[in-house]
Amino acid sequence: MKQYLTLLLLIAFLSSCDKHWQRQNEITKIEIATGGCFGPCQSTIVSIDSSLDYKYFGGDTYFTLPPDAENNGKLKGYYSTRISAEFWDTLNIKLESINYKKLDTLYQHSVDDQSLEVFIHYNNKIKHIKAQSASLPDSVAHVFYYLSNSYKFIKPKSTKDIFRFESESQRPRPMPNVHNFKFPPPSKKSLKN
Repeated sequence: MKQYLTLLLLIAFLSSCDKHWQRQNEITKIEIATGGCFGPCQSTIVSIDSSLDYKYFGGDTYFTLPPDAENNGKLKGYYSTRISAEFWDTLNIKLESINYKKLDTLYQHSVDDQSLEVFIHYNNKIKHIKAQSASLPDSVAHVFYYLSNSYKFIKPKSTKDIFRFESESQRPRPMPNVHNFKFPPPSKKSLKN
């Protein structure tokens, strides 16, 4: 009888080891927006939340790419998908590794490189960071670009939905209608010169 009880306890213990451990993440939402630079930088926005929703917007590049580089994997438009809990955990671990709560809110010691805007929601707080890519510490830039380039391996699907993002500076906006602009006629003074 004692052997059966020991065997039963051993089976119960081993079966409990098979259950997946769930990580308790503080972060509830991450958004990163990339902007312009004096080069072929694309404006993009990636937003991921703890419900595992992944949203992406890819805009135009700020300078024209060479013809042979046009199909280099850049997505344009709105995309979405669901991510795995493991990928969400990985993002949280990466942000914790750079001590995101203690990062500065402004990294702008350079001017001609790509701009970034990051929102990290955690414990009813928001860490809002504005940066130029060359001004970021290497470890921080590595994590931020891992996040902004995640569409390359997440492979979201195109959608007709239009998302609202937090980033004001990188938010997709329609181009103005230039056909409605009217210019005043030249003055007499300018005609004399």
